[in-house]
Amino acid sequence: MKNDGPVLIVSTIADAATDEVVRRLADRGVACLRVNTENYPFAGSLSTTFDSTGEQPSIAFDGKPVSMPASIWYRRMRAPSRPEDLDVGIYDFCLQENRAALLGTILGLHARWMNHPQAVWQAENKPYQLSVASSLGLHIPRTLISNNPQDIRAAFANFGDMIVKPVRSGYFVREGQEYSVFTSRVVSAHLDELDSAKLSPSIYQELIPKRFDLRITIVGRKVFAVAIDSQSDPAAAVDWRHTENPLLPHHSVSLPTNLEQRLLALMDAFGLSFGAVDMIETPEHDFVFLEVNPSGQWLWLDDILALGISDVVADWLARQDLP
Repeated sequence: MKNDGPVLIVSTIADAATDEVVRRLADRGVACLRVNTENYPFAGSLSTTFDSTGEQPSIAFDGKPVSMPASIWYRRMRAPSRPEDLDVGIYDFCLQENRAALLGTILGLHARWMNHPQAVWQAENKPYQLSVASSLGLHIPRTLISNNPQDIRAAFANFGDMIVKPVRSGYFVREGQEYSVFTSRVVSAHLDELDSAKLSPSIYQELIPKRFDLRITIVGRKVFAVAIDSQSDPAAAVDWRHTENPLLPHHSVSLPTNLEQRLLALMDAFGLSFGAVDMIETPEHDFVFLEVNPSGQWLWLDDILALGISDVVADWLARQDLP
């Protein structure tokens, strides 16, 4: 079935995955409108008109009316930089109002979503992910989420080897610099320095022995599973993202049928049409769920293994995956 309307893409200027999908939509002759969220509100305009007819609102970006989209790709949002002459408080107010106007406009549109913002907000919640994954029969690590030093010490005694990672964000900004927060191993010496743990809850989990890390990209009902040989590089052993090795071995794998079905059920439970799932395959060939990112990256997998994920995303948005 051909797309009977444009593809609306809500993304950012610097997202290479969006660049790739836009190129593929153009190759298919599919019209799309890319909204780079850094442009709003200081470098762009949004106007939405409602009436009492029950029809969808009329929308204009930068003064140009937009036809109602058949597909919407809610990729991600990024705030613009603060203009030098704008007060910090007013800047924050403007960002909040812009976010409410933009999201409030698109939330009610009747379209095919990848992914609806409400589904993204729900699925980004890692504690909720673990609860849903476990209820669907996926194996998860023993987990504590806490800022209580006493409970953290008890978990360390119970789990033995243990890791810690953020509850939500893997990044923070300090004095204008952006820093990554990787999954780290907890050792006994850390237990004497837990006062700072009171400042923020973190996720503490048993350290699962690894054969491979798995990145499983799901688009619609298509599953692309890749094993990452993280144990071949000491820097990648706990968190494979921590290595700077561009040659970390990757290879495509087939998942057990029951595992694939449970992952698709997880996507259905969250209402996601796209997700990047991180799992562990143990030396005993067990599979352990870690988390799902509803806006995850995949380009490096296409580059290394030519999986064609970008083409499948474009086909889904263009409705060319439908009979």
